[in-house]
Amino acid sequence: MPRSKYSRLVVPRKARDDSVVGLLSLSSPLGFLQTGEDLVACFREASSAREAGRALALRRIRHELVTDIPEGDPLETYRAASRPFAVGRRFWIDPGDPSDSATPEGRIALRLPASRAFGTGAHESTRLALLALEEEALEGKDVLDGGTGSGVLALAATALGADRAVAYDTDPEAVFLARENLRRHLFGSRVLLLAGPTEAISGTFAVVVANLLPEELFSIRAALTARVAAGGHLILSGIPAEREEEVLSKVRSRRWPLAGCRRANGWTCVCLERA
Repeated sequence: MPRSKYSRLVVPRKARDDSVVGLLSLSSPLGFLQTGEDLVACFREASSAREAGRALALRRIRHELVTDIPEGDPLETYRAASRPFAVGRRFWIDPGDPSDSATPEGRIALRLPASRAFGTGAHESTRLALLALEEEALEGKDVLDGGTGSGVLALAATALGADRAVAYDTDPEAVFLARENLRRHLFGSRVLLLAGPTEAISGTFAVVVANLLPEELFSIRAALTARVAAGGHLILSGIPAEREEEVLSKVRSRRWPLAGCRRANGWTCVCLERA
């Protein structure tokens, strides 16, 4: 991911354990990448990366000075402070774990505890993708969720009536966590979860959705567009507003006219139709 557009915080393997990702999640990263043995947290703002770096430094100092006092899991702290919230007309996102919150009438609960996989529904890019899925007529259709992360978009698709959703990610840990999320939902049984690259997915789909940063999207663009059936829709979220035109210049064409566009708080989600 080019450092000119995003701020990165690199956590070497030797400095990492299971609670580090939880601590980083409190600073609202865009997502995580694995480069060799290092974990890279990507932030939109340099100030957020600095905040996360200071938190890790303080954690390390505290751990070295007070080794006999167990630290709490930052993910548990995040979950305890999280409250359910509405997205669009239909969804009720519950990031608590466990949760006894009642789902408002007419809404569909998506229970997604904070985890190391991106996509709890709090970030604008996920919200925009959920809004785009709400506008699709998904009943009886197949949906592909590329780079599924937490599995939220695949779950949303089946909740809205899709016959089947195929969700995949190249990160085996994300797939493991997504599988746990599927088990929390009755409609999760209609999601086929796979670990591997886009090229390993066969067939075409009426709707393909991907919530990815531009560099991730560009690397799989050809394989992803090939999975969209004739007349189908390609929903792309995770686009920073300042890169909207750049992304559209690469994906929009006479064969791929723009069918819709949503923007919120510096992020863009576009929908293209395969002509």
